[in-house]
Amino acid sequence: MLCIRYPVLATVLVAALLTACGGGQESSRVPADVIYQGPQYAQGQLTTYTNVSYSQRPNPDRINYTDISTKASEKRDAVLTLKMDIWVPPNATQTRPQPLIITIHGGGFTAGSKTDDAAAFPISYARSGYVAAAINYRLTEEPDLTPERRLAAQRMALEDLQNAIRFLRVYAGTYHIDPTRIATVGSSAGGALSLMNAADANDVANVGTGSDYQGVSAQVAAAVSTGATLIDPLVPGSYEQLTFNAGDSPVLLFHANPDPFTGATWTDNVLPTQKLFTDGGGRCEVVQQQPSNQHTVQLGVQASVNWDALWPFLRQALRLAPLQQQS
Repeated sequence: MLCIRYPVLATVLVAALLTACGGGQESSRVPADVIYQGPQYAQGQLTTYTNVSYSQRPNPDRINYTDISTKASEKRDAVLTLKMDIWVPPNATQTRPQPLIITIHGGGFTAGSKTDDAAAFPISYARSGYVAAAINYRLTEEPDLTPERRLAAQRMALEDLQNAIRFLRVYAGTYHIDPTRIATVGSSAGGALSLMNAADANDVANVGTGSDYQGVSAQVAAAVSTGATLIDPLVPGSYEQLTFNAGDSPVLLFHANPDPFTGATWTDNVLPTQKLFTDGGGRCEVVQQQPSNQHTVQLGVQASVNWDALWPFLRQALRLAPLQQQS
């Protein structure tokens, strides 16, 4: 059963979830033949940019790398080059820029790659009319050795995500992106990064020298996560590094109850994460993902029943209705 808990919820999302929460109507699955709601283009129609360099960072301790497949060679590098892949659909043009979805892979801050599930995840968005980007970020060898090392791994990865957002905002014209309509969608460790950036994007104390583009915001219009919360048992109180306020990005958090991989529960992890955002004046909606016995679920376009909650959230947060009317 899909059930949602919320402090503040838009009417459109309530309507879309009535059946899933026991409203007694037929399923509210959205049609797949409307722009942004389902595939509009073949993969061959997309303009693809692979391994676009967006930042460089020093690797003094030789414990960091950007992709699990190149770990052995990158650990020897004094400087790491962060890369992303970008897919631009035919409807994105100079005069009609399109919303951007940034996908963030998981892997416990020690594994994974931007190529993980590319066809089912970022490419599904590009085929549906969004510009899509999948990013690599710095990974750390054995990040869980100490709480300090795990926290450092999280902060480095967050710094990279924020510079990826800034890069795409600066080069929005090149890739036909509407910089006011950006969403992050992350799984597991990537989900944690999506949540962290939702709170931290413009925190003056944390931007500092970590920014490649001083004065360029890393804030997004929407942040989506599966398989993660901000209550990390390996780093108690790590959320205290973040600042929560009414300017935070709206959040949609999918989670199992309990998570079979991390053991996180709604009582101890999910609802306290929601409370951090809402107590600060922000918006955080939480959804019991289906199937509920999985650590993460696919959040691609029309990938599963979870799209029934994800689509109304994106439609509202990215202000897609006016764009649909223009299509």
